[in-house]
Amino acid sequence: MTESRRRLFEARDVALGGLLGALAFVLPIVFHAAGPGAGPVFLPMYYPILALGLLASWEVALLVGIIVPVLSSLLTGMPPPPTAVLMVCELVALGVVASLARGLRFDVWPAAISSIVLSRLVGALLLLTLLPLFGITRGITEYLIAVVTVSLPGTIIMLTIVPAAVYAIERTSIIGIRHTESTPMKADE
Repeated sequence: MTESRRRLFEARDVALGGLLGALAFVLPIVFHAAGPGAGPVFLPMYYPILALGLLASWEVALLVGIIVPVLSSLLTGMPPPPTAVLMVCELVALGVVASLARGLRFDVWPAAISSIVLSRLVGALLLLTLLPLFGITRGITEYLIAVVTVSLPGTIIMLTIVPAAVYAIERTSIIGIRHTESTPMKADE
């Protein structure tokens, strides 16, 4: 890949990181306006991070996955600090795994599915590890089942609408498919 094309993808990824990071910050505010329980049900911060992972580099997805929940927690109080730590870990896993899967030439839907499953496993393992440290040993399994059940609408959106939007973006915009960057450029480009 030529140096100018590599720099184009770096700039593109940073721009996508800023755009989707801003959306990941604002979207939960909109959902929380609908009611206090809408965030855990619909997981609005997860959609832009998943899209970012599917469209951009894992490095950008990692940074945005860390920055957005921390910034949101500091500026809006949502998610509250203990939940923000869990969300940082899940969002980082979601974005990084999606990006790495795309780098391995996974199609949009398999990459989305694998990243969602792995991010939820990271969250579950974190809860199984941290809750006993705080003396909570009873009801962890029930809590995990409740978390998965409550967030089912958001998970369904992540499995359907987000990959469909990314697929449409890749096919119809100048953003294009990042993971075809190894193809040689034509002389007239």
